Amino acid sequence: MKHPAQGGLPRRSFIRHFVVGTAFSTILGKKWFATVLADCQPSNSTNGILQVRLSDFPALQNEQGSVRLALNSFTESGPIGTFYPILVNRGSGNQFFALSSRCTHQACVVPPFDASFGSSECPCHGSQFRIDGTVIPGSPAGSSLQRFTVNFDGVDLLCIEIPSLKYSLTSSTVETAVGPRFRLQFPARSRLSYQILFRQSPADPGTIVPFASTEGGGATSTVFSSLTNTTATVYVDRTTQAGIYSVALIVTEG
Repeated sequence: MKHPAQGGLPRRSFIRHFVVGTAFSTILGKKWFATVLADCQPSNSTNGILQVRLSDFPALQNEQGSVRLALNSFTESGPIGTFYPILVNRGSGNQFFALSSRCTHQACVVPPFDASFGSSECPCHGSQFRIDGTVIPGSPAGSSLQRFTVNFDGVDLLCIEIPSLKYSLTSSTVETAVGPRFRLQFPARSRLSYQILFRQSPADPGTIVPFASTEGGGATSTVFSSLTNTTATVYVDRTTQAGIYSVALIVTEG
């Protein structure tokens, strides 16, 4: 049975954050540092980590729940940028599947899993995929959806490894005419949007902080984006002696 059309544009614009780099505003104890690094670490140095908290997504708190997370804009026929949306499906118990939404037939964008039909059905040519991404026999697609490595802490945090999304972050303190600032540099991918978060401790979820694009400019921006791959340099005002600054990728559900 064919599914109702679900469209390619986001149904909801809930903003989540994919932390892609962390820097410390002062020297911290080893225990604190180890706690931060233990959150999620990729097994491959070229991969990035998407942190998904089940508490942010009601659908994932139930078996057969599904969400689609977009790193950049997309249409039904494909992404407007580098990355296809990611499907996150919950199987039985604490079993989770993270899948590329790129249909293996003709590369259209596959919608979230529909429990009432028992599949995700591609809106272009009707290819159907089970909750774990395997293709249903008889579909135009000849192979299953790409599956990503997933780790779940058993409570709330789901860590998903995204291939070819390696990030590095460099930081330094600078004295400027407007006071002490913290300089952050990181590789920014085209058509992705970033924000800077500040945490006073590893347990702190973080707050968005404004930044400047020059040492002495006004710290009034809250989102960095570019139409091309570039190295981003931003400056944040130092308001405390200790803490954690994170560069976060904005992710939308749709």
